Amino acid sequence: MNAASRGWMISIILIVFSLSACSSTDITMITENEEVSGEQIVLRYSSYLLDTAQAGKVYYDAIKQFEEENPGIKIEADFIQNNNYTAGIKIRLLGGEQLDVFDTWSPSLFQEFRALRSDVYLELTDTAFVNDFYPNSLKPVTIEGKVYGAPEVMHSDGLLYNQTLFNRLGLELPRTWNELLLVCEKLKGERVIPIAMDSEWSTAQFFWGSIMSNAGADEEWTRKLESGEIKITDPLFVEAIKMHKEIIERGYVPSNWLSLKHEQSKDLIGHGKAAMIMTGTWDIPSIRQRNPSNDIRFMSVPGQIKTVPNINVGTYRVINSKTKYPEEAKKFVTFMTGRATQEKLAAGASAVPSVVSAQIDDPVAAQIAEAVTRDNAILFWPHMVSTETLQTHIQESVNRYLSGQSLEETLREIQLVINSVANKR
Repeated sequence: MNAASRGWMISIILIVFSLSACSSTDITMITENEEVSGEQIVLRYSSYLLDTAQAGKVYYDAIKQFEEENPGIKIEADFIQNNNYTAGIKIRLLGGEQLDVFDTWSPSLFQEFRALRSDVYLELTDTAFVNDFYPNSLKPVTIEGKVYGAPEVMHSDGLLYNQTLFNRLGLELPRTWNELLLVCEKLKGERVIPIAMDSEWSTAQFFWGSIMSNAGADEEWTRKLESGEIKITDPLFVEAIKMHKEIIERGYVPSNWLSLKHEQSKDLIGHGKAAMIMTGTWDIPSIRQRNPSNDIRFMSVPGQIKTVPNINVGTYRVINSKTKYPEEAKKFVTFMTGRATQEKLAAGASAVPSVVSAQIDDPVAAQIAEAVTRDNAILFWPHMVSTETLQTHIQESVNRYLSGQSLEETLREIQLVINSVANKR
């Protein structure tokens, strides 16, 4: 073989070797990618929070960050609107659909899902991050000393008020029920609506429910009510809804409240036409947006004898006990309900992280935190009712009373519903 032939053969060998090397590398890369893809676990997370109208971006950003930090786990976000949420979760749980992590918005909804199957939730007691939360925030998801849910940011219910308007009119913040009535009378005299109220079914509870908390409606009282040991005619309940009716009869709410929607009542305080509004602290940001120059703050509904701060945990994150990936689900819940995510959620919502070590920069949120973290702070009363369905029946009956139904008829229909639920147990 001459020199030219030997050169040609060497070139061919080098090219083949080069192609073989490249081919080997490509095959290795494909195999590795396929292995990574094959090992990726998909968790389905169902929630009513995954909507831009409810600060959904924070949740999607958190999910994206979690996936980046945990490339072996993919989160399938499953958004269910509020109105369809209870039924949607029940369908998924009973129908056998994949459902790994999901949210509840109240302890009563937590119990309603649990009524489907007593072991529906995965226990989290031994998960390290459970020790990060305020003890009071864990009580609603603690059963016989075992923890089954992770609390998110905390709110409180009662009255938001326009401090700017209070200052302009020289009004002091009321500390008792009688002082509240006096402040309302002065506001009425100034042609300012004292308390914005609306016709939406969920609004009134934030006022009369707070009065019940002040009067001593705790878990023990609620269990006695549901078991039949005490009746709905108990003065604690009757006086609370009568006190609410009193502010309507005195003309301290909008004259057209029966036709108002909640967004319209928020307009009233946001634009300075009303001094207060019955709602929860989650409404502070949207009311501020209506007129940023107004200083919107929160106060508990003053009691006749004492004022008891109440806690409303907006969301509890739980894990389906039938998940195929319990450890990965715990890791996801730990991240989504951890300090960093809660601080981001709280920053834009004047909310209070349920994580003890979290930082609070907003002065109004700090004021709320001072109330909800007190030792005597209790769960907001309607949320103590055992199921979402019973809670809703009670609220709707009270709303009918506030809009004109007789007290006797209201108490009768509530007692019938309580009896019906008790008979099914």
